[in-house]
Amino acid sequence: MNGTYLPPVKHVTPLNAIRRERRLPVPGTVTVRVNEKVQAADILAEAEIKPKHVFLDIARALGVPIKEVGRHMACEKGDRVEAGDILAGPVGLPRRMVRAPADGRVVEINQGRVLFQQSGRVISLQAGFPGTVVSSDGLQSVVLETTGALVQATWGNGREDYGVMRMIGDTAADRLQTDKLDVNLRGAVLIAGTCQHPGPLRQAHELAVRGIILGSASSELIPMMRRLPFPVLVLEGFGEVSINPTSFNMLSTNIGREVCLTGKNAKTYESQCPEVIIPLPATSDVDLPDEVFPLKVGLRVRLLREPYFGESGTIREVLDKAVQYPSGIMARSVKIELSSGGTVTTPMANLEVIQ
Repeated sequence: MNGTYLPPVKHVTPLNAIRRERRLPVPGTVTVRVNEKVQAADILAEAEIKPKHVFLDIARALGVPIKEVGRHMACEKGDRVEAGDILAGPVGLPRRMVRAPADGRVVEINQGRVLFQQSGRVISLQAGFPGTVVSSDGLQSVVLETTGALVQATWGNGREDYGVMRMIGDTAADRLQTDKLDVNLRGAVLIAGTCQHPGPLRQAHELAVRGIILGSASSELIPMMRRLPFPVLVLEGFGEVSINPTSFNMLSTNIGREVCLTGKNAKTYESQCPEVIIPLPATSDVDLPDEVFPLKVGLRVRLLREPYFGESGTIREVLDKAVQYPSGIMARSVKIELSSGGTVTTPMANLEVIQ
């Protein structure tokens, strides 16, 4: 029965082929060719977001009759304006005004209202990591491949960037603290065991760091981390948990290298998760990592529930019969030898594979 259960997989691999699709939100034009080598900052594709039209009620905004709007207009039909330019007013002691909501053009003025066309904007798709273009649809999607180390995370704040890795502290449990952050870290990607207070995040923002990799963080920091302009990745989960030994070893042995952070969380039915890509040269051909692992003896896993949350170990036995737990739940289970010592029995559903 163990072959029918396929647990989630988190890749923590020292050297693999890594293939990722980079995709524009709307169709545009791909600007690279298949087999072309690109760098992290290179543009792969561009698209123009169509202009949006909005009605501005000038009469109501100024508090004047429709028939008087004309003498208060500061623009004419066809005028191109920039965001914040005055379209009408000022009127009265409050000096009521209507300003352009964005760069754009005055399309029509009629019945006390303005039809305003916001300018379309060009969006660019960056490579995000150095690699080779494997395929493209020519309009919206580009697939890149590189070789390197890969460390996948549990949560990300949706941002992407790249920079040189720097370690904060010496161990997998060290906290991100304000007294450890200085101007020498400007533009770096910071690694720390945990963050429990907002102060270090504010200071990292002021230092213009390029990203933060944490083992864990307080769940109260989630809204703040989502607002930060750089990627934040949480490897283990929320609370106060050290970086697991495998990931810590992978990251710490590559300090000083440029890494690429993707903080985008997977949507339903998507397998990609937040991750750290460390581009590395390969002396021979390397394979793509496997995505499916039936539970079996010898497999490395991480526990996802208390009382062993965040701990890792190796499966020593896949039990044939379901186990009843103190809560009364019957669950298919495995015995795991923990890296920290000791053997525990835990439900299969509490595990993820570390490859």
